[in-house]
Amino acid sequence: MQKLLMVASVLASLVMGVQPVSAKDTLKVGMDPLYEPFSFQTPEGKLTGFDFEISNALCDAMDATCDIQAISGGGEIAALQAGQIDVLINTYAMTPERLQKFTMVGPYIRPTFRLIVNANSAIDGSEASLRGKVVGIEKGASAIVRYTSDKFAKLMTVQGYDQINDAILDLNTGRIDAVFGDENQLFYGYVKKQPDAYKMTGASENDREYFGAGQGFMLRKDEEKWAERLKVGLDTIVKNGKYNQISQKYFGRNILNK
Repeated sequence: MQKLLMVASVLASLVMGVQPVSAKDTLKVGMDPLYEPFSFQTPEGKLTGFDFEISNALCDAMDATCDIQAISGGGEIAALQAGQIDVLINTYAMTPERLQKFTMVGPYIRPTFRLIVNANSAIDGSEASLRGKVVGIEKGASAIVRYTSDKFAKLMTVQGYDQINDAILDLNTGRIDAVFGDENQLFYGYVKKQPDAYKMTGASENDREYFGAGQGFMLRKDEEKWAERLKVGLDTIVKNGKYNQISQKYFGRNILNK
């Protein structure tokens, strides 16, 4: 009987000494489901895209669980401020204005800007090839408006459009000669899908005076816990090659390297 009591006592002490396995922390990520190639839905309704895959890679690197939420209709900032999500991972530029209002981690993308033309166009980005032509831009993109006003207006006519797709339609019909915009978006949306119809031309531009330091993860102001972990997570996926693997899949190049 005494031996049985001793065994029971040992077992009890062992059970009491066992620490429960803690669940992984959950990172709540927000992104626009209508922003191909960065975040969009498959025909089956599943969220995917560059930012979606990067988010999952970050969570793996941080040993966290990803809860990725599709937020459309311009409600992303409100969702972040209300605590519905912890971070926005969706190509937010690290502008001075945003850095005053939010905590930002990155850059995780250093965007470049470039001309897209019809596949048979003779435009090569040189002043001679641009002179007298018409270039389309998205007029809501303030950095692009300033850049083209300073760099292109003396050579060619700059035509503004509400959406970049509208500019491409006019490029197709010959109303304009080129479109200038985010190289990542233009390459994936048009050149990669229709290489016989379009090509990128001229130099890739990333002048920080106009386009800033890059694009980063956006969190609520003074958020420390996830900000520090995201820094480590980003460094990890860059060093282990996962970032490059995802970037090559969508863009054929590393969009973090200059």
